[in-house]
Amino acid sequence: MTESVHQDPIQQAAADWFAKLQDDPALADWTAFQAWLEADPEHATAYDAVEAVWLDLEDLPANDSRASPADAAPLTANVVPLRPRASAPPRRGLLIGLGVAAAAAVAALVVTPQLTRPAFTDYSTQRGETREIALADGSRLTLGSGTTLRVRLGRQQRDVTLVDGEASFDVAHLENRPFVVAVGEREVRVLGTEFNILNHAGRLAVSVRRGLVAVSGGQEGAIRLARGQQLVQTPGSAADVRDVAPDTAFAWKSGKLVYDRAPLAEVVADLNRYVATPIRVDPSAASVTVSGVLLVDEEAAMIRRLELFAPIVAEATAQEVILKAKTARR
Repeated sequence: MTESVHQDPIQQAAADWFAKLQDDPALADWTAFQAWLEADPEHATAYDAVEAVWLDLEDLPANDSRASPADAAPLTANVVPLRPRASAPPRRGLLIGLGVAAAAAVAALVVTPQLTRPAFTDYSTQRGETREIALADGSRLTLGSGTTLRVRLGRQQRDVTLVDGEASFDVAHLENRPFVVAVGEREVRVLGTEFNILNHAGRLAVSVRRGLVAVSGGQEGAIRLARGQQLVQTPGSAADVRDVAPDTAFAWKSGKLVYDRAPLAEVVADLNRYVATPIRVDPSAASVTVSGVLLVDEEAAMIRRLELFAPIVAEATAQEVILKAKTARR
């Protein structure tokens, strides 16, 4: 007589959530997932066990042939992740299959299409949009306007590629899994901290609000940044490390852009990520700097405020808005 297998409902829910979050979940999905995690400490434990099984698969060869596709269905139906005992250090990837050894169960998982090596997950925002992302490792990301990035949570390292735009990172501290952000030829490496990166139109800015980060890949070698420090690099120039008010670089998250004697071209590069009509700096205003707080608003209102902060005037054409020095206005 065959005894039926009853899957623990919490473990089943954890597996369902893990599968759902591998796609591109909506904000409502993340909100619901967070509510489920916080409803019971057992939920987080079960989810960690499911993620551990996934992460252990990274160490197995992609062409492992110890189990055939025909064997995969019955084996995977009986695979249950075990919760680590409190008296022993957590051991990831511990499986039990009814009537099969753990190694055979893992081999069966390898040939299941949806359980291949973790791939990058792409996230993006449209112009004028922001988006919050809660990663399975406990880190939280906020994407600014017109931003594209890719995420992969591996067993030994957590990788993010900031393709374009701006994002803030509140990284969960995991001693043996560094969090690495690739931006062009540079890498920003941390274990757990809060920082902001702007990577757009050839300009890179890395700002730290909490903890330490190491920025590598430039001619200067690795550069360590602490709280209140910012690395800035523009095309054709060396990296410059400066002091910055810790919250200034994060002001965009509350709908503000803060500038202190910033070149007008830098301000315009930021604004062009928010507005539909391109803005261009006329040569007559190339030396103009801007100080002030710009509210992220309707584009005509943003340009009017910019005219108040700097000695410029805006001339609109059918294709663009041109910012000229006041003395150059016709």
